[in-house]
Amino acid sequence: MLMLLIVGLCSPRAEADSFMDNWLARQKAKAQSGSLTEQVASRVASEVASFSQSLGQQVESSSQSTPDDVFSQPRYEDGKWVADSAASWEANDELEQSLLAEIEEALGKGHRGLMEVRIMTIEKRMQSMFQALPKNKYGKLDHPSVRYMLHRFFVQEHGWFIDGLFTEGAALNTSSPSGALKNRVPMFVQGLFEKRLSGRGFGIHEMAVIVAVVENSVHQEAQTALKATYNALNVSFDQSLSVQEADVMVQMYMSGFVMNTNMSSVSGSYLRHQRATMQYRYPTWSKAREFFKDARKSQALGKTSFSFSEISVIIREVVDTFGTFQGKQCLGLKSSLSSLERKGSAGCVNLPDFYEKGLKADSNWMFVESPEFLRQIGVLDEADPKNPHVLTANYINSPTNCLQPTGYYLVCCHNECDDILGQLEQQLGTPAASPTEIVKALRATSGSASSLRAGFVAPSLRRRLREVADAHDGQVPIHGRLFAQWLHHVFPHECPYPHLSGSKHPQWVDDFEQETGKSVALTDAEMASWVANASNTLAVKANKTPSADVGSCVPWAYEEELFASIPHARPLHELENDPHLWNISGCIAFVAAIVTFSITMMRTCKTMAKSRYQPKMLLV
Repeated sequence: MLMLLIVGLCSPRAEADSFMDNWLARQKAKAQSGSLTEQVASRVASEVASFSQSLGQQVESSSQSTPDDVFSQPRYEDGKWVADSAASWEANDELEQSLLAEIEEALGKGHRGLMEVRIMTIEKRMQSMFQALPKNKYGKLDHPSVRYMLHRFFVQEHGWFIDGLFTEGAALNTSSPSGALKNRVPMFVQGLFEKRLSGRGFGIHEMAVIVAVVENSVHQEAQTALKATYNALNVSFDQSLSVQEADVMVQMYMSGFVMNTNMSSVSGSYLRHQRATMQYRYPTWSKAREFFKDARKSQALGKTSFSFSEISVIIREVVDTFGTFQGKQCLGLKSSLSSLERKGSAGCVNLPDFYEKGLKADSNWMFVESPEFLRQIGVLDEADPKNPHVLTANYINSPTNCLQPTGYYLVCCHNECDDILGQLEQQLGTPAASPTEIVKALRATSGSASSLRAGFVAPSLRRRLREVADAHDGQVPIHGRLFAQWLHHVFPHECPYPHLSGSKHPQWVDDFEQETGKSVALTDAEMASWVANASNTLAVKANKTPSADVGSCVPWAYEEELFASIPHARPLHELENDPHLWNISGCIAFVAAIVTFSITMMRTCKTMAKSRYQPKMLLV
């Protein structure tokens, strides 16, 4: 028996493996479907294959030592990068260092150092939002969640609506958020981001890196435009500017920024004329000039002369914060629309009243968009076709009130609902909560909108919140359409009504006119016709809303839409650290080893028995 044991232990591993495979194949062929033997054989085969695959991946990962090996892994197919497996390559350091090396090569070590500091700052600022977002099974964000978070962060931080992140009414998963990097970084860098997204997803560090890359791209674009402005005005880069000259230079640059002027193709006289007429072209220009001066003082307080590099720093600050400035100017728009509302129609303005205000032309806002355009961009409520309404919050946050300084992003009105949702995320810290927890967190938020309505939530709206929770096992997903609709009814002036993705198509004015061949703006005669045709009944009748839908003229719609599903099972990153799971896995591996050894011993005994009786058979 001792000799048999030694022979069994010394038998070739490949031969044992081959026998194991053959034995499993024979057992599965003999056994009937659903038999115990087949289940055991399948389970053992699965465990062995899984262990071998995991071991192979570890060996392959450890053998990769150069960036070339890493960058060769993703495949570029059908215009996008495709990863080979869900559990793809993970390496924060390689990702960040590859990007920073590109920036250092283009801009120098100083910019790289600034960017490394910026990445740490961004991580801290997005912590609460990241914590509250739904995670995938690896505890990270997938495609829709990454795009949603990036869009919200850029809007909150800079007032930028980045092309490739803003959905424009399309479905939530129509494109990858790495598209925001298109033509902004080398293709292999974009592929590296896509590789990570197609694998386990993005953690907060990767999110901070991609934000810093996009910011750096915007700053590079601003630097190029500033150099073109200097050249157009025949100002030397070595020339120092006085305080007044510096203010004029910033205004020259920003006039082109607001009007989306190609600085490389215009003359100095054109820029001077453009700056002189900005008050007519951009009604809040006088406030903007004061904003530019404040930015100059914050970056260079007490200086009396400015070099090109110092002007560049001022421009960088202005570009970073101009979106926030522009967003605050929309408070006047909100006040104008709110003054047009009738009793019982919070957040809604009768279309004839909207055009009547446009005919008066007594504000900086025009109110002249056609019903067709308003319908297209999701601003017009036609639940009652005879009495259409303009949704206040939707109109404020529509493309018609955006500036397009570059082809890369837009500057639009500030979405106050993002502030409310951001405070809720900070209070809750989870992607879903009970109705009681949400109302309690809402009361703890600060701000004019919250203090106005959060102190009292109507019983009908509390019932709506419970209905949403009942549809999701007692928890309300705070990043779903139904909760966004509930916020619209609680804050009708701040939170837009959420249309189903793909049901509307928010287009920029130029795109709409090119596609339809129609003008966005109505003529004075057309607006006067709308006002004149408004019936006396409608002019007197208040826009009453059902008691169940207090807070908005828009009726409640029960369609739900989650941009990222909330996992009910434990994430894999938690299972990997579960000691009980490791104990069970160890037991399975031990049983598999015993079975393998037993089969090897049986085969060895059979072979030796044949060899013992073979001579006797020959003698016969």
